[in-house]
Amino acid sequence: MPQTKTQLTFTVGLPTYYGAPAIVATAKSIRASVGVGEFRLIVTVDGKPLQPEIQEQLAALDAEIIFNPIRGGQTTRIKQLIQLCETDILILTQDDVLFEPTTVAELLKTFSDQPAITMIGARIKPIPAEKRFERIIEMGVRLNYVIGRRWNGGDNYLLAIGRCLAFRSQFVKRCSIPDEIINSDAYLYFENKRRGGKFICAEHAVVFNKSQQKLKEYVKQSRRFKNSFNELGKYLPNIKNEYVFPKSLAVYQLFRELLGHPLLTGGYLGLRFYVRFAPSGAVVKREKRYWDTDVSTKR
Repeated sequence: MPQTKTQLTFTVGLPTYYGAPAIVATAKSIRASVGVGEFRLIVTVDGKPLQPEIQEQLAALDAEIIFNPIRGGQTTRIKQLIQLCETDILILTQDDVLFEPTTVAELLKTFSDQPAITMIGARIKPIPAEKRFERIIEMGVRLNYVIGRRWNGGDNYLLAIGRCLAFRSQFVKRCSIPDEIINSDAYLYFENKRRGGKFICAEHAVVFNKSQQKLKEYVKQSRRFKNSFNELGKYLPNIKNEYVFPKSLAVYQLFRELLGHPLLTGGYLGLRFYVRFAPSGAVVKREKRYWDTDVSTKR
């Protein structure tokens, strides 16, 4: 079990809109963290009241629940959590992930061992798939991780995934974050870098999430990240080179997947083709400041 050199104080922040029973499982996994002592767990609810039984279960886990009657979107709730944080470290997560017991300790140890680090991304792994569609998506997650690890020594936006990001709170409080940002994950990575911060992906800090089980949800999310460059370019100039990764990395890993999993690789390539050329009616239309919440990952 990892131990920190100095006892860093930390807060875990969890914004939610859908508030499904999965959020209770997320909170339980966070509270089951070992080797970290006491900490504050804050749930910010974005415009849709939690069901009474969900609220009771979260309260039993000593979660502070802050209800916001007007929906502002995930970025607005993240900014709220940054403002509320009074500890050394802020860990931001989502309402459909599961923490390994040592994940938080690994994050704190990384901050303690490397004082220059201001932002950490956890290692994201899919919950073992039950359906072929999920296994195809799992392959995409592996591709993303391998490319991210080998590109620029792991310092890139591909590994800054919002399912679990940790920050030195005093540093992130200085960051400027527009409410209109949709892809807050990548924005926070680039804003951290712009202000002279250092990022790392902590390989041994693992959180699990369920892959989408509906094509519509997968297409929606994929289009969201595809449009990220255009969105972020409005706020962060000169980020074009940050999106140019060596294509040989993708080709190499695809070839390895093809040798080991030819059917899944074919399915993944077909899925990517569909995402690129599917008619716009296949995707839920974008709404300002937030996207419709995935449901299948929160069951």
